[in-house]
Amino acid sequence: MIRQVTFKNFYSFKDEQTISFLSKKKETHDYFLSKSGDYINKIAGFVGGNASGKTNIMRLFSFISYFVCQSSKAENAPSLDVGFKTFFNNSLPSIFNLEFELDNYLFLYEFQIQNKKVNIEKLSAKKIGSKKRITNLFTREGENIKLNDEYFEGLSNKFIKNIRPDISFIAFLKAHYNIKVINLIIDYFSGIKTNINEKGELNNMVFQFKAIETYLQDPDFTKDMIDFIRQFDLGLHSFDITREINNEKNTTIRIQGEHKVGEETKKLDFNYESRGTQSLFFTLANIFMALKNNNFVVIDEIEAGLHPEALNKLISYFIEKNAKTTAQLIFSSHSLGFMNKFDMHQLYLVSKDQNNKSLVYRLNQVENIRSDENFLNKYMSGAYGGFPKIRI
Repeated sequence: MIRQVTFKNFYSFKDEQTISFLSKKKETHDYFLSKSGDYINKIAGFVGGNASGKTNIMRLFSFISYFVCQSSKAENAPSLDVGFKTFFNNSLPSIFNLEFELDNYLFLYEFQIQNKKVNIEKLSAKKIGSKKRITNLFTREGENIKLNDEYFEGLSNKFIKNIRPDISFIAFLKAHYNIKVINLIIDYFSGIKTNINEKGELNNMVFQFKAIETYLQDPDFTKDMIDFIRQFDLGLHSFDITREINNEKNTTIRIQGEHKVGEETKKLDFNYESRGTQSLFFTLANIFMALKNNNFVVIDEIEAGLHPEALNKLISYFIEKNAKTTAQLIFSSHSLGFMNKFDMHQLYLVSKDQNNKSLVYRLNQVENIRSDENFLNKYMSGAYGGFPKIRI
């Protein structure tokens, strides 16, 4: 699970920001009690005005997943371009520090990127509950790499020097070696589910295809998806998802909604289904996979095409099904009704200052806030900040 992330000079965020999912004394199943004694958010919502930086928060997690996992074995392959930009036309380093836990180990991961090259990359770990000090697994500074022999015994320093400057050392190791701790980390970050990629493309064809494959490979997911959508799409009876191979052996996938019209069942091509139905179709695939595999799922504009009540049901569904598992869901939304379902440690506000720099802060950081406040009404009044000032 991701505990917290600190970052700097990333898209519209110039100054250092920290997003923490850690809390204390939360006796509820929408938090996970770590052996460290900390409670970790299983769900978090981000709100703020248009262009405040919410989408950049969502793509932050997509970018981290991309950076950790993306590699190229070929030395002459095109540059990966490390997948992001800063809005401030500077040549300062972009800095990322991530704290996460897997298999009862606490990991600290840091990397810095400058001019499309990795300047610094470090990975440290310790067993949660152990009195031992945190152990440095590797340190990379430019072309100099130091390894902990306990974890990387027998690696050739000569071969390691071949690493490209635009990829993570973790991805490089995964591409060339079979190392337990690296496999563990790659498995987790490659499992991050999202509707936005590291470049900010929302619901592109790659994500849609992955969602469709999820349903084709697991009929139980398809059944659960249909049962859920039926609650909001009157007349929808089922979905027919078929894979077809033509004479040229090209594969096409066809999706049709099956609707009850009187005593008959009529099929409707997916493109003609409502925007809300299409949105739920793809979003639910990510959520089902996250719940099954304890993944981290990121949804930008989760309310797209949905009635507010459908969004509330979707959030409640995730919390209920995740009671005994450790999936995490973070999302951005302009549909604010969910704010009264969350506590002040599950809500995050995004805004811009007078210099057009984005800021993100947790609701509990607001001065003099009380846990029994009506968060939605207070936010709408502008009491917490992060509320758009629209002048027409």
